[in-house]
Amino acid sequence: MCMTAGYEWATTVVGDLLDGFNGDPVAAVVGLMALGYGQPVPVLLQAQWPDFDLQSGVWRVGVEALPLTAPFVVLLKRYRRCCAGRGGGLFVGSRDGSLGKAEANARVHELLREFFNLSDLCAMAICACPDLGAAELRAQRLREYADLGATAEQLEALEREINGRLRRLVKAWHGDVLCVAAAMSTRGFTH
Repeated sequence: MCMTAGYEWATTVVGDLLDGFNGDPVAAVVGLMALGYGQPVPVLLQAQWPDFDLQSGVWRVGVEALPLTAPFVVLLKRYRRCCAGRGGGLFVGSRDGSLGKAEANARVHELLREFFNLSDLCAMAICACPDLGAAELRAQRLREYADLGATAEQLEALEREINGRLRRLVKAWHGDVLCVAAAMSTRGFTH
Protein backbone atom coordinates (compact mmCIF):
# COMPACT_ATOMS: atom_id res chain seq x y z
CA MET A 1 0.00 0.00 0.00
CA CYS A 2 1.42 3.38 -1.00
CA MET A 3 1.49 6.13 1.60
CA THR A 4 1.37 9.37 -0.35
CA ALA A 5 -0.01 11.68 2.35
CA GLY A 6 1.41 15.07 1.47
CA TYR A 7 2.80 13.66 -1.77
CA GLU A 8 -0.39 13.01 -3.73
CA TRP A 9 1.24 14.69 -6.73
CA ALA A 10 3.94 12.00 -6.77
CA THR A 11 1.81 9.20 -8.14
CA THR A 12 0.45 11.51 -10.83
CA VAL A 13 3.95 12.57 -11.89
CA VAL A 14 5.21 8.98 -11.94
CA GLY A 15 2.13 7.92 -13.90
CA ASP A 16 2.50 10.72 -16.44
CA LEU A 17 6.16 9.87 -17.01
CA LEU A 18 5.39 6.16 -17.41
CA ASP A 19 2.50 6.97 -19.75
CA GLY A 20 4.96 8.90 -21.92
CA PHE A 21 7.45 6.03 -22.15
CA ASN A 22 6.22 4.62 -25.46
CA GLY A 23 6.23 8.04 -27.13
CA ASP A 24 9.46 9.40 -25.63
CA PRO A 25 11.34 6.82 -23.56
CA VAL A 26 14.32 9.16 -23.08
CA ALA A 27 12.19 11.88 -21.46
CA ALA A 28 10.26 9.35 -19.39
CA VAL A 29 13.37 7.69 -17.97
CA VAL A 30 15.38 10.87 -17.37
CA GLY A 31 12.34 12.31 -15.55
CA LEU A 32 11.88 9.20 -13.44
CA MET A 33 15.60 9.07 -12.62
CA ALA A 34 15.49 12.74 -11.58
CA LEU A 35 12.50 12.16 -9.31
CA GLY A 36 13.76 8.84 -8.03
CA TYR A 37 17.36 9.83 -7.30
CA GLY A 38 17.58 13.63 -7.15
CA GLN A 39 21.02 13.81 -8.72
CA PRO A 40 21.96 17.16 -10.31
CA VAL A 41 20.74 17.49 -13.90
CA PRO A 42 24.28 17.45 -15.39
CA VAL A 43 25.01 14.20 -13.52
CA LEU A 44 21.82 12.62 -14.88
CA LEU A 45 22.50 13.70 -18.44
CA GLN A 46 26.08 12.41 -18.34
CA ALA A 47 25.08 8.97 -17.01
CA GLN A 48 26.68 6.08 -18.89
CA TRP A 49 25.49 2.48 -19.11
CA PRO A 50 28.74 1.21 -17.55
CA ASP A 51 27.80 3.23 -14.41
CA PHE A 52 24.84 0.89 -13.88
CA ASP A 53 25.12 -2.62 -12.50
CA LEU A 54 21.58 -3.84 -13.00
CA GLN A 55 22.45 -7.30 -11.68
CA SER A 56 23.66 -5.89 -8.33
CA GLY A 57 21.19 -3.00 -8.28
CA VAL A 58 23.75 -0.20 -8.10
CA TRP A 59 24.26 3.10 -9.93
CA ARG A 60 27.79 4.44 -9.51
CA VAL A 61 27.89 8.22 -9.42
CA GLY A 62 31.51 9.16 -8.90
CA VAL A 63 32.56 7.39 -5.69
CA GLU A 64 28.92 7.04 -4.58
CA ALA A 65 26.98 3.81 -5.08
CA LEU A 66 23.27 4.61 -5.23
CA PRO A 67 20.95 1.65 -4.71
CA LEU A 68 18.70 0.80 -7.65
CA THR A 69 15.36 -0.47 -6.43
CA ALA A 70 13.65 -3.36 -8.23
CA PRO A 71 11.22 -1.13 -10.17
CA PHE A 72 14.08 1.02 -11.46
CA VAL A 73 16.03 -2.07 -12.51
CA VAL A 74 12.98 -3.25 -14.49
CA LEU A 75 12.55 0.22 -15.99
CA LEU A 76 16.21 0.49 -16.99
CA LYS A 77 16.20 -3.00 -18.53
CA ARG A 78 13.15 -2.10 -20.60
CA TYR A 79 14.71 1.21 -21.56
CA ARG A 80 17.94 -0.48 -22.59
CA ARG A 81 16.03 -2.91 -24.84
CA CYS A 82 14.21 -0.11 -26.66
CA CYS A 83 17.23 2.20 -26.88
CA ALA A 84 19.92 -0.38 -27.60
CA GLY A 85 22.72 0.48 -29.97
CA ARG A 86 22.96 4.15 -29.05
CA GLY A 87 26.39 4.01 -27.47
CA GLY A 88 27.45 4.20 -23.85
CA GLY A 89 25.40 7.24 -22.88
CA LEU A 90 22.08 6.61 -21.18
CA PHE A 91 20.36 9.63 -22.68
CA VAL A 92 20.74 10.51 -26.33
CA GLY A 93 19.37 13.73 -27.79
CA SER A 94 17.10 14.06 -30.79
CA ARG A 95 20.08 14.42 -33.14
CA ASP A 96 21.84 11.30 -31.80
CA GLY A 97 24.22 13.48 -29.79
CA SER A 98 24.28 13.86 -26.04
CA LEU A 99 21.06 15.10 -24.52
CA GLY A 100 21.42 18.73 -23.46
CA LYS A 101 19.72 20.30 -20.47
CA ALA A 102 17.41 22.53 -22.54
CA GLU A 103 16.20 19.65 -24.71
CA ALA A 104 15.80 17.32 -21.70
CA ASN A 105 13.80 19.92 -19.80
CA ALA A 106 11.57 20.63 -22.78
CA ARG A 107 10.83 16.95 -23.35
CA VAL A 108 10.13 16.20 -19.66
CA HIS A 109 8.10 19.40 -19.37
CA GLU A 110 5.96 18.22 -22.28
CA LEU A 111 5.31 14.80 -20.71
CA LEU A 112 4.32 16.48 -17.44
CA ARG A 113 1.96 18.92 -19.15
CA GLU A 114 4.25 21.84 -18.32
CA PHE A 115 4.03 21.44 -14.54
CA PHE A 116 7.59 20.39 -13.69
CA ASN A 117 11.06 20.35 -15.24
CA LEU A 118 14.08 18.21 -14.33
CA SER A 119 15.41 20.61 -11.71
CA ASP A 120 12.00 20.60 -10.00
CA LEU A 121 11.94 16.80 -9.93
CA CYS A 122 15.49 16.62 -8.54
CA ALA A 123 14.67 19.20 -5.85
CA MET A 124 11.54 17.27 -4.83
CA ALA A 125 13.56 14.07 -4.45
CA ILE A 126 16.24 15.75 -2.32
CA CYS A 127 13.62 17.52 -0.21
CA ALA A 128 11.77 14.26 0.48
CA CYS A 129 14.84 12.03 0.74
CA PRO A 130 17.82 14.25 1.72
CA ASP A 131 20.19 11.28 2.00
CA LEU A 132 20.21 11.10 -1.82
CA GLY A 133 22.22 14.31 -1.88
CA ALA A 134 24.45 13.55 1.07
CA ALA A 135 27.28 11.53 -0.48
CA GLU A 136 29.93 13.93 0.77
CA LEU A 137 28.40 13.89 4.26
CA ARG A 138 28.56 10.07 4.32
CA ALA A 139 32.18 10.11 3.14
CA GLN A 140 33.05 12.74 5.76
CA ARG A 141 31.48 10.62 8.48
CA LEU A 142 33.64 7.66 7.46
CA ARG A 143 36.79 9.85 7.38
CA GLU A 144 36.05 11.22 10.85
CA TYR A 145 35.52 7.72 12.18
CA ALA A 146 38.84 6.64 10.64
CA ASP A 147 40.56 9.70 12.15
CA LEU A 148 39.30 8.63 15.57
CA GLY A 149 41.22 5.39 15.17
CA ALA A 150 38.55 3.02 13.89
CA THR A 151 39.82 -0.29 12.60
CA ALA A 152 39.24 -1.46 9.03
CA GLU A 153 36.53 -3.82 10.30
CA GLN A 154 34.80 -0.99 12.17
CA LEU A 155 34.94 1.22 9.07
CA GLU A 156 33.48 -1.56 6.94
CA ALA A 157 30.69 -2.08 9.47
CA LEU A 158 29.88 1.65 9.52
CA GLU A 159 29.91 1.77 5.73
CA ARG A 160 27.52 -1.22 5.58
CA GLU A 161 25.26 0.52 8.09
CA ILE A 162 25.29 3.79 6.10
CA ASN A 163 24.65 1.97 2.81
CA GLY A 164 21.85 -0.08 4.38
CA ARG A 165 20.19 3.08 5.67
CA LEU A 166 20.40 4.69 2.23
CA ARG A 167 18.95 1.57 0.59
CA ARG A 168 16.04 1.52 3.07
CA LEU A 169 15.32 5.21 2.56
CA VAL A 170 15.45 4.95 -1.23
CA LYS A 171 13.24 1.85 -1.17
CA ALA A 172 10.69 3.72 0.98
CA TRP A 173 10.86 6.80 -1.29
CA HIS A 174 10.30 4.71 -4.42
CA GLY A 175 7.76 2.31 -2.92
CA ASP A 176 5.81 4.09 -0.20
CA VAL A 177 5.74 7.61 -1.65
CA LEU A 178 6.33 7.48 -5.39
CA CYS A 179 4.57 4.10 -5.71
CA VAL A 180 6.72 3.30 -8.74
CA ALA A 181 6.11 -0.46 -8.68
CA ALA A 182 2.34 -0.03 -8.42
CA ALA A 183 2.28 2.50 -11.25
CA MET A 184 4.47 0.25 -13.41
CA SER A 185 2.29 -2.78 -12.72
CA THR A 186 -0.94 -1.03 -13.74
CA ARG A 187 0.76 0.00 -17.01
CA GLY A 188 2.18 -3.41 -17.82
CA PHE A 189 5.82 -2.58 -17.02
CA THR A 190 6.95 -5.98 -15.86
CA HIS A 191 10.22 -7.81 -16.39
